[in-house]
Amino acid sequence: MKNIQSVILSTQTNEDLADTRKIIQVNFFDDIESDDIRKTKWLLNKYTDLVDVIKNYEYSLQQLENGMTAYDLLSAEGMVAKRVSGQELTADVTANAVLLKDQRHVNYKFYQFLTNNIKFTINNIRDNHEGLIAKLLFLDGMKYLKAQQYLEKGYRKDIPGISATTFADKRRKAIESIAKSLKVNRTLDFVTIDYGRGRNKA
Repeated sequence: MKNIQSVILSTQTNEDLADTRKIIQVNFFDDIESDDIRKTKWLLNKYTDLVDVIKNYEYSLQQLENGMTAYDLLSAEGMVAKRVSGQELTADVTANAVLLKDQRHVNYKFYQFLTNNIKFTINNIRDNHEGLIAKLLFLDGMKYLKAQQYLEKGYRKDIPGISATTFADKRRKAIESIAKSLKVNRTLDFVTIDYGRGRNKA
C-alpha cells in the first residue's frame, strides 16, 4: 500500500513537546524515536475522525442499496467531479466521478486498516490502567480531565482509582506501548511528517 497519508506537525505546543520527551525518557525500546511518538499521537488524536469517515461511507453504501440508483450516485458525484477537475465538459464528468468513487473506496479501506490496527493495539495493552486510559482518551474521544477524574474516582470496580500524576504517567506509558506496536506492525510507515517550508523539527 502506498504512503498516501501526509501529516503536517508544525504547531506542537511546548507542553506537547515536553510530553513527547517524557515518553522517550521512559521508553525501554531503543528503536522508538521522538518522530514515532509524534506520529502515534497524531494517529490517536485522529482515530475518532477516521471512524466517522468510515461510518459515513458505509451509510452512503447503505443508501445506495436502499434505492438510490448507481446513475443517481454518479450524477451527484459528477457535480463534485466537475469542481475537483475544473472541467465543464460533460464527457469528463462520468469518468471523473468513477475515479472519485474508486479513490473513496481506497481511502475507506485504508482508514479501516488504520483504525483496526489502533483498536487492536489498545485492546491488547496488558496494564489495566494504561489500557482503560487509552480506550477512554483515544477510542472513545473523552477529554483528558474527564478521563483523569474517571480514573481518580475509581468508577470501575475491577480497576482501583489512581491519582492525577499517576494518570499522566500511565497515559505516557500507554502511548509508548502503542507506538511500539504500531511501529512493529508497520502502521507508522504510512504516516509522514512533512516539515515543509518554514517548519522545523521542533
